[in-house]
Amino acid sequence: MSNKRKAGNIAGIILAITFGILAFVYIGFAVYFMGHFSYNTYVNDIPAYKLTAKDIEKEVTDGIKRYSLVINSRGGITDTITSDDISLSLRIDGQFDRALKSQNPFLWPSYFFKETRLTTDNIVVYSKQTLEEKIETLNLFAPENVREPVNAYIPDESGEDGFYIVPEDQGQSPIKDMVVEKITAALDVLEPEVTIDDECYNVPTIFQDNEELIAYRDSLNTYCKAIITYTFGDEKLVVDGTKIKEWCDIDGTSVTLNPEKVRGFVNSMARQYDSFGKNRTIISHTGEEVTITGGDYGWWMDRATETSELIEAVKNGEKTDRTPVYFGTAAAYGENDWGNSYVEIDLTAQHLWVYKDGVAVIDSDFVSGCVNKGRTTPTGSYAITYKQRDATLVGENYASDVKYWMPFNGNVGMHDASWRSEFGKWYYIINGSHGCINLPTSKAAEIYEVVEKGEAVFVYGGKTEPEEVVTREVTNPETGEVTTIKMPISAVREEEAAAAQEETTQPQEEVTQPQEENTGVQGENVETQEATSETTGENAEVQEQSTVPEG
Repeated sequence: MSNKRKAGNIAGIILAITFGILAFVYIGFAVYFMGHFSYNTYVNDIPAYKLTAKDIEKEVTDGIKRYSLVINSRGGITDTITSDDISLSLRIDGQFDRALKSQNPFLWPSYFFKETRLTTDNIVVYSKQTLEEKIETLNLFAPENVREPVNAYIPDESGEDGFYIVPEDQGQSPIKDMVVEKITAALDVLEPEVTIDDECYNVPTIFQDNEELIAYRDSLNTYCKAIITYTFGDEKLVVDGTKIKEWCDIDGTSVTLNPEKVRGFVNSMARQYDSFGKNRTIISHTGEEVTITGGDYGWWMDRATETSELIEAVKNGEKTDRTPVYFGTAAAYGENDWGNSYVEIDLTAQHLWVYKDGVAVIDSDFVSGCVNKGRTTPTGSYAITYKQRDATLVGENYASDVKYWMPFNGNVGMHDASWRSEFGKWYYIINGSHGCINLPTSKAAEIYEVVEKGEAVFVYGGKTEPEEVVTREVTNPETGEVTTIKMPISAVREEEAAAAQEETTQPQEEVTQPQEENTGVQGENVETQEATSETTGENAEVQEQSTVPEG
């Protein structure tokens, strides 16, 4: 019994000692945690276990010195404000002591099993003026980074499908007051990062879904979807929405096409590219320049028809290459609009040359319109109207059948004249045609095969004033036969001048006969009678073996 009592006493003593030790430890830890933060405790997210309020204060103070705020804004622009930039500090006011006292030190064992987060009222202190001055130096306010917002709009230049709306551009134009407010709010709670969101920027006032803008675009595109390209040689003239808009009358969102403005454009185009009626300078067969005036060759736009057809093409929204409507055309555009294939007709020489690709391939004498009868061939630049085989040329008091007919100026053209036996010289003055270019049949056939419809014909030179007609008797030196012919006075004078020139170039022979016997015309077997002279009004004609119709 005594042993049992003795053993019980020992157990009690051990238990008391153990309890005492535990109580001591417990109380010791409780006392410790009265001045230190307990297990798993965080103060303002700072691990605070075993730290005193002073320790936390120092940790926070050191953290304030290292603090910086990262500012993200539009365009990938990043700025940073450090605590030094704005003299940032923290007003402590015993807040960490209060945080420490807020924990129950006697419940320290419970802190093993939970996470305790304590938050103090961090009252940051900095200069507002210094902050605003710093904000003004940020990259997001740098002039090169500021871009004002742009409203949605319709550009002046049209696109492939007419006019379109360019969406609004938000730009990068920060509103300072709102940026300051945003940054201040982040600094006050020591946020590590802040984003300057859309509400802090100026915004457009007109957006791409604006009803009036859409209506205006659609009205423009009633006409402005067309793309019409004119080609004038190496130059192109494009009529697109941009150009068509210039022809429109615009009232708000209402758009109408003004035909007068379209007509003005066509008139301008014709003035620029038409060559009808212009003087042309060619290199003649002699290699000299000859300026041709008059005629109807060249580009001659039918302005009225072209205006009407262009308006329809615009209304239909056509995208096409277009050739204007012409009354007359030429071989090419530009200064040399006749190209390298043409006919040169020299009325003075009564000779013509046909050029193909710049080379004279055919030449021939001819007889042109009769000068003394007032039927001279008109000079100027023309184009071969068409070609016809086996035609009958009918005029007042005559009808002539020809095999090769190539008109170039109304009823005036080139053709064979089988009724003539002689061509060239002066025949056109007193016995010319009604205005056409009379050719030997063989030459007319050759020319007919070479020339093409539309090729240029240049006619120049020739006499235009009627001349006195002189009758001459000419003796054939071989047969002695005497023939009476009629010639224009200019031809007689040319022959006499040629004869005199020939005499002056021959060696002088010694005269041995008496002077009174030297009465003949030296070197000539021709006798001239000028007793019978006829003036221009007498319709003189060369007497040929065959009758010559006036064709």
